[in-house]
Amino acid sequence: MTFQPRITWSSHLVRRCLFTFALPIAGLAWVLTARGTSISWTAPTIMSGTVGFLSTLAIAECIGLTMEVFDTCDLQPGVNSKHRLQSLESVTRRRRTSYSSFPRVAAGVFVAQGIGFFLAAAGTAVSGHITRRIGAQAATGVVAGILLFATILLSLVLWRFRTIQVIPDHALGTKRGSKEWSAGSEDKYWKPVVLGNPSGKMRRMNLLETGRWSRWTEIRRLNKLAKHSIT
Repeated sequence: MTFQPRITWSSHLVRRCLFTFALPIAGLAWVLTARGTSISWTAPTIMSGTVGFLSTLAIAECIGLTMEVFDTCDLQPGVNSKHRLQSLESVTRRRRTSYSSFPRVAAGVFVAQGIGFFLAAAGTAVSGHITRRIGAQAATGVVAGILLFATILLSLVLWRFRTIQVIPDHALGTKRGSKEWSAGSEDKYWKPVVLGNPSGKMRRMNLLETGRWSRWTEIRRLNKLAKHSIT
């Protein structure tokens, strides 16, 4: 769907935004139901459980984003690019080895979890002071506001604002593209990377996907459309 020119209600970005905004809304709902003994204890209990459930899903979403952006284990350099001489088993047989995406994925998980634990430690340090100063309900409202602000920042990061070529022109039966494509096509062992059944050569990307070590930058390098980074 990222090859489609417009955002629709069925797009992954819209579904992800609706899911992420559910967490601060649930936090606000807890604030409204935690006014004291005038409201039954079941309402704030259900809302606090909903916040915990959505928080767990948010952590899982961070892992999913990391895999989506940095996982390159399905790219086969033995098919898409020429092997080094040390990796040849014989003159006629070439060994296929997968990319190792574990360092990239592990680094992304480390950054996401590190920021999360740092913010949790900071919240633990100041939560008691804020609660005693303005009250539990108002303090929870502040947390809900912070969650809403962080969700807006996340949505801006995930917004696919750039349209970048990821498939060479000649791969879809059109005219030859850049000089890098012409040079690469002279190598009989080189083949362009075409994933799935794309409807075009261009793809919309967000800020994470345009990074130097992202999956799509790696595909662009294999397709001789980028040398290093596209940022």
